[in-house]
Amino acid sequence: MTRLFFDYLVKDTRITLNSDDSHYISSVLRMHPGEGLTIVDSSGEEILAKIDFFDNKSVTLSVCSRRKCTSEPTNQVTLYQSISKGERMDLTIQKSVELGVARIVPVLSNRCVVKIDSKSASSKVDRWQKIALEAARQSGRGIVPEIAMPMSMDDAILQSKKDNSMSLILWEDEHKMSIKQGLEEHRDKCARIGVFVGPEGGYEEQEVNEAIENGAVCVTVGPRILRTETAGPAALSMIMYALEM
Repeated sequence: MTRLFFDYLVKDTRITLNSDDSHYISSVLRMHPGEGLTIVDSSGEEILAKIDFFDNKSVTLSVCSRRKCTSEPTNQVTLYQSISKGERMDLTIQKSVELGVARIVPVLSNRCVVKIDSKSASSKVDRWQKIALEAARQSGRGIVPEIAMPMSMDDAILQSKKDNSMSLILWEDEHKMSIKQGLEEHRDKCARIGVFVGPEGGYEEQEVNEAIENGAVCVTVGPRILRTETAGPAALSMIMYALEM
């Protein structure tokens, strides 16, 4: 079912959509009066509504019922993803949102091929946020995960230490500690998890050491070296499976 996200609490039984959502419903999806859709408001609840009528600029809905959204993970995972080229970064964002990530922080680690200045950062984040929105709609999420402004590796490590109860950093030279083992050994710290994934060329050793010095657990995703666009979603899959089962 078509899904819209509102950043405010819906209290009324009738809703008039803004111009962007109205255009999406009427011109992109070509929906008609009487058809149903789902709205997720700022409370995180799902609102089942149906289209009443269109006018020249807006769409009006009537609220049929509300229900609790059950698709959100109980544990919040922030992905600190080193920025990769073009479609690779797009794919990482899309699949990570589908798999339940709460937030994505693009990171400029030392071996990143992509260089972003302050002028291009905003436009890239806007585009990535739109990818996150579409993935959240498709996968039935209860939130649209935020795509943060890009930051340095140093800042990302310090932010994760401050904001998360534990951090994991994926590194190809780690061969013993799996994600599952890392979670089991820190079971009491799994409410908020930061996951660090390196760029196409991997992390430099000093970056990994800095993360470990700030409390991160160095883990492996298995015996094969994954592409950067695969590693993040693979790690999220393992985390969600371990914590939700």
